Amino acid sequence: MELEIKPYEEWMREQVVALFDAEYQTGANTFSSLFDNFYEHPFQNDHCIRIVSTSGDTVAGFQSFFYWPLMYKGQVIRAFQSGNSLVHPDFRGKGLFGKLLNYIHLPENNFDFDLLIGFPVPMSYGSFMRKDWKNPFNLQWYVKPLNPITAVFSSPESQLRKAWSERKKLNFTGPKEVNYIAQQSDFDDYRFSFEEGSYYRFTYESGEEKSFFELKAQTRKKFIRELMIGKFLCSNLNPEFVSEAFNALVKSVRQSASFSMLSIAVNPGNTFLVKTLDQNGFRSINRSIHFIAKGPIADEITDWSDWWVFRGDIDTW
Repeated sequence: MELEIKPYEEWMREQVVALFDAEYQTGANTFSSLFDNFYEHPFQNDHCIRIVSTSGDTVAGFQSFFYWPLMYKGQVIRAFQSGNSLVHPDFRGKGLFGKLLNYIHLPENNFDFDLLIGFPVPMSYGSFMRKDWKNPFNLQWYVKPLNPITAVFSSPESQLRKAWSERKKLNFTGPKEVNYIAQQSDFDDYRFSFEEGSYYRFTYESGEEKSFFELKAQTRKKFIRELMIGKFLCSNLNPEFVSEAFNALVKSVRQSASFSMLSIAVNPGNTFLVKTLDQNGFRSINRSIHFIAKGPIADEITDWSDWWVFRGDIDTW
């Protein structure tokens, strides 16, 4: 039966949930709850774009673009992140993923967006490139060793939770000179509804200058206790203050918990952030994350060095 690409409808829900459960073994109830929190939340429900491929009454594939507000030149734009892409095993090898990606661009569908962004895994990266997405940069990982030996015998996640205050929703405006994923309390409310893990927030202020860090703890290879900086924003581009903020973060983490290392992924073309990391003892490693973009705003940009994008800007962070 011929494959058809069309917007998601409620009758497809059970099959979409089953499709993802079969692929990732999440448990149908678990993914069903995630599906509700991710797509049906009031913040997202009226914005997200869900596209499905069907063969008769059978769901053959699913692709979504979810609203991800972005500050561009000091204004919030309609940016959407591509994610939760999956084709049923019985329908793979037919170019279906590319057709799902392209559906949003057909003029007759009238989808309203300023920018599409994505962080594709290597397996899907080529499909995006063949559909004329741009890859202006890859996020480069930097790490700073902390307490690699002590961390093995401690519980740094609980230590930090006791030492720092509870993560709360926050509005924060970054420098007008850079472009970044908006930090809004209603966006926080949405993300808090589906995020799972050990998350933290750290702020540092001096006079009227403010900074904000979003962090997450995770364990690698059973004994590497990593604390990731998923996002960083500051009130202005004062290099002395920003370096002080990073130094204050490192000092507080060392005093409060025993993590193996602190890590962060940044746009390597932004010399301001790269210099700050170098001054605070972070060193680049051979790991990166693809960042891609498409749409009217992406077409007009010739210099992406002022884009502050981080690991925490990915929906699966």
